[in-house]
Amino acid sequence: MIITVPKNDFNIADAFNVILTGDWNLSVLKGKIANFAVNFLASPMDGTKPHMHQISNFKSTNKKAIELTSNNSLLINGTADIKINGKIVWKAAHLSMKILNGSTFKIDTNDQ
Repeated sequence: MIITVPKNDFNIADAFNVILTGDWNLSVLKGKIANFAVNFLASPMDGTKPHMHQISNFKSTNKKAIELTSNNSLLINGTADIKINGKIVWKAAHLSMKILNGSTFKIDTNDQ
């Protein structure tokens, strides 16, 4: 996971490697997203300062119905609220979700 945290809340000099655990849920009904939620616990390698990363309130900007391709891949663009420890740090952030060959899930946020 690569994440940029706003300067006023975090000093990049304090950055650390983390292990992510948690879950995500993507539900599609009749080609439309019914639910998308992400909850990851980020635990630093030394076991200190665990914190939560959450994505909620996703709204797709895709014009076509959402469905997997023949190789089980998918790209969905939209906006969502990004939270750390339950506090919104980006409201309606632009992001894209990709499922690649049915085995890799990738979330890219446009944190510009």
